[in-house]
Amino acid sequence: MKNEVVNKMIKKLTPKTYLEQFYPESGFCTKTVINWIKRGKLNGEQTPTGRWLVVIDEQESAKVNVMLKMLEISGV
Repeated sequence: MKNEVVNKMIKKLTPKTYLEQFYPESGFCTKTVINWIKRGKLNGEQTPTGRWLVVIDEQESAKVNVMLKMLEISGV
């Protein structure tokens, strides 16, 4: 079997940017996002300087969006 390299689209966002894009006007603060990362509820990483980043797999997000569209079209 050959090893295949999968070209993944990974996006890294600061907690503030993550909240602005995915949870606008939710009232969540950046500390909540950091706690989600620490507890494993959200993919993320800490930089060598101590800052936290949310790691988003764009391919997985695209798959979820396609599934949601299919459900909307089917009337479920």
